[in-house]
This record gives sequence, C-alpha cells and structure tokens, in this order.
Amino acid sequence: MKRITLFLFFMLAIQLLQAQTALKIISYNVYNYFESEAARKARFVTWAKAQQADVIAYQELLNITAGELKSLGEAIGHPYTALAKEKGYSVGISSKYPITEVKRVIEGMHHGFMTAKIEDLNFVVVHLSPFKHEKRREEVALISDSLQRWAISKKILIMGDMNSLSASDSMSYNRHDRLTPMLKSDSSSNLSNAINGKLDYEVPAYLIQKGFIDTWSMKTKGFNFSYPTLVFGPVPDASKERIDYIFISSDLQKNATKPIIVKDAMTDQLSDHYPISILLVPPHS
Repeated sequence: MKRITLFLFFMLAIQLLQAQTALKIISYNVYNYFESEAARKARFVTWAKAQQADVIAYQELLNITAGELKSLGEAIGHPYTALAKEKGYSVGISSKYPITEVKRVIEGMHHGFMTAKIEDLNFVVVHLSPFKHEKRREEVALISDSLQRWAISKKILIMGDMNSLSASDSMSYNRHDRLTPMLKSDSSSNLSNAINGKLDYEVPAYLIQKGFIDTWSMKTKGFNFSYPTLVFGPVPDASKERIDYIFISSDLQKNATKPIIVKDAMTDQLSDHYPISILLVPPHS
C-alpha cells in the first residue's frame, strides 16, 4: 500500500511540475491587424491578457511597425517581440521570454516567414499564399529547405495560416452535401484548394512526410474548423475549413498537449480566423 501511495504521489508531482512548466502557445491570424480598429485592438488586448499565453504567433499584421508590435506585446505582458517586415502583410511573434536567433525570409514567399528561438524551441511563423495551391507547395518546400540549410532539425514548431486543407479532415469535407459546394466555391474564388475536381491536401501531407506532426491529430477524432468565424454572420457548413495549424517536430510529440481551436464570444468577432493553441513543455537540452 505504501509503495502504491508513493507511486501515485510521484506521478502527481510530475503532473504538477509539467503543468507549472508548460508553455501556452497561440497562433492567430489577426485579420488585417484587426482592420486597424482601435476598439478591436483593445478587445484583443483584454482577451490576450485573460489567455495568459507565453508565446503568440501572428499572421496578417498589416503595415505594422516593429515599434507598434512591441507596444502591443507590452500591453499583453509580452516584453519581447519580433516582426518579419513592416510593409504589407507580415508575420510576427511576441513572448514572455527572450527571443533570439531571428531569421526572416521574404523573397519567394507571398507574405514571408520567420524563425525565432524562445526557451530553446525553434518557432517558425508562416502565412502561406491565399491564392493558388501551386504557390503554397513552393512556399512550404522553401521553408523546409531553409530549416535544413540553417541546421534547424529539432524542437521545431511550424505554425500559422497555411490556407491549406488536411487529409485528416477529408471524411468531413467529402460528404456529398459539403464536397460539391466546396469545390464550386473553390473554383470561383482566388483561394483554390481544388485540383481537377478534387480537394488538395498536399501542404500538410508534405510536412507530415518530413516528419512533422499536426498537433490537432493528437486530439480525440472529430472535425472542427478554424475559418471562418462569425464576424461576417452565420457560417454555412460548406464554408467551414481547418486551415490554421501548429505542427511540431517528432521529438516534441510527448511534450505537447491540449490542442484547441479557441472559440468564445471574443474570438467569434475579433478576426475571420479563430486562434489555435497548445501546451508544450520545453524538453531538456
């Protein structure tokens, strides 16, 4: 009995330690930097403070300066920030902890991507082309090639709006009542995920082939969508897509838990994308 009690105590201690040291990580497409609306930015600050995230990766930081991102970070308790570029649509990151080894790639990318090291983790913030699937395939290959060239092979998180569908959601998309309107919508829009009458799943498949894990797949099976929100009104089934991701390298699989698409009264209206989050315990070096 004493041995069982000691074992249970030991397991509880480990769980408590993990809970204390896990980083809460969020990725969020912030819709043209909240349409530059002061009231919407203020609501985001309120929301972000309540989330108490350790790291937030941003997409669609439209025409924002490094100073503006720093001010935003300070407002939510993140004194450390980094931005990919100041003109056009940019990605960025804010953190409670120091950000080092920042690398930025703009050429060859529609929006650009960046890497940064935080707590010995390699964060890769991406926003793939919102247009053709061929461009997105080129971009994800460029990201992979860049990581290889920089000798970044472990402790990697690739996160952001990938504007791409995953085969793991295909059972939901391929229902007849959904597939036909989805294909019709894709064929008439700039954002195409259709090839010869079939949906394209190549970008997530490429990352999985490279050994990365879609953290959503760690959750109980079931479809959920990250786009669109209720910001433009009710969302029909054919419009619901999961195109926002947090991928991790395989060495982090045991360290990541609780993948969530964060849906609440605030996120229904702040952006046209829902934020996604995970908890991750940084591994020992």
